[in-house]
Amino acid sequence: MPRAIPPSGARGPSRSRKRRPAEASAEIASLVARLDAQQKAYARLPRVERLTSAATRAAADAAYLYTWKQRIELIGNQHYPVEAKRRRLYGDLRLLVALRPDGSVKEVRVLQSSGYALLDDAAVQIVRLSAPFEPFPPELRARADELEIIRTWQFRSNRLTSSE
Repeated sequence: MPRAIPPSGARGPSRSRKRRPAEASAEIASLVARLDAQQKAYARLPRVERLTSAATRAAADAAYLYTWKQRIELIGNQHYPVEAKRRRLYGDLRLLVALRPDGSVKEVRVLQSSGYALLDDAAVQIVRLSAPFEPFPPELRARADELEIIRTWQFRSNRLTSSE
């Protein structure tokens, strides 16, 4: 069935009203100011780089991650939880460690629990004991204000290892 065409001059509900030039200019100025504020806020956000073995392509990144992993495993094995040894608790957990450019720890978060609070807490404590880490290499520092390292920690037979 054909639609009825409204009489000339009639406006349907979907038509917008005409704006006066002054109103349009004020609205544009408001939008430009909001956009400028959003751009400034975005520029203040830290540039976060995430390192996992799979995502590590640059040689400097791979070297940094390798050194970090070696330190974690050394300190982790020196401070393997005695209670976990005694109770023969073993497990895997996924941990995020956020570092600042100077190598200090910004955040440690358990992403996936081992199922044992003792092991989860031990992993967090091992990161704290291992800090500070090396400062970012210049290539990494040029593109990141924060580095997130996500690894699976494996507590096995009185030994800690870290993998992708």
